[in-house]
Amino acid sequence: TAGSAAALFIIFSFIFGITLAPANDMFPAVHKGDLIVYYRPGKIINTDVVIYTDPGGGLQIGRVEGTQGETVGKTEGGLLTINGNIQPVQRRSGLYDETHAGTKDISGEIGTDEFLILGDSRETASDSRSFGLIPRSAIKGKAFTIVRRRPL
Repeated sequence: TAGSAAALFIIFSFIFGITLAPANDMFPAVHKGDLIVYYRPGKIINTDVVIYTDPGGGLQIGRVEGTQGETVGKTEGGLLTINGNIQPVQRRSGLYDETHAGTKDISGEIGTDEFLILGDSRETASDSRSFGLIPRSAIKGKAFTIVRRRPL
């Protein structure tokens, strides 16, 4: 019915969203092509997996690793630090030994409504190390459900 269609339109326009993972930046948790259902949150905290728009207008997925008031820096060897701590082994999957700071200088304190967002696959991910800090306005939502696409 038209009422059901209107309700679904409103729900998926203002509360939830659906997209396909654009790359393997969050591998192994999310694979390129996985279906991601996300919701538009009020508060975003560290470790949230978010869908956001990069400065070039592309859709990205990543994990929030720094929020307002935290300090981002890099060592003389080019390793990323948050609050003075070198970002070592990927806490959730043990994929790498250290995180390189990347090409974009993001050193300094994270401001209001800004986030440091990193992909879990740090060796290949396009994230804040490439784009800079991500403004709140660029975040579309938090991942709610991931549906893995498998080839037939």
